[in-house]
Amino acid sequence: MTPLKIKVAGYYELKISPDLTIAFAVMYGFKDGKNKDVYALMMYTPEKVFEFPIHEQLFKQWVDDGRVREITSDEAFAYIL
Repeated sequence: MTPLKIKVAGYYELKISPDLTIAFAVMYGFKDGKNKDVYALMMYTPEKVFEFPIHEQLFKQWVDDGRVREITSDEAFAYIL
């Protein structure tokens, strides 16, 4: 199995704690220049939707910790509803 990598237009699920899981989508990313390896995430919670930047290294740490998995667009939509 290949290691999970962050990709633009991908949907993911992040386990914050045993009873809290958040879905997010990667909106866009920069591979060059001043903001190299920075991605914009849009997160969906039951209360609100928000966007913030993340470095690729933090995403890799989440994967290494087993806290993130890729999900389908249907699963992401279910979080919104």
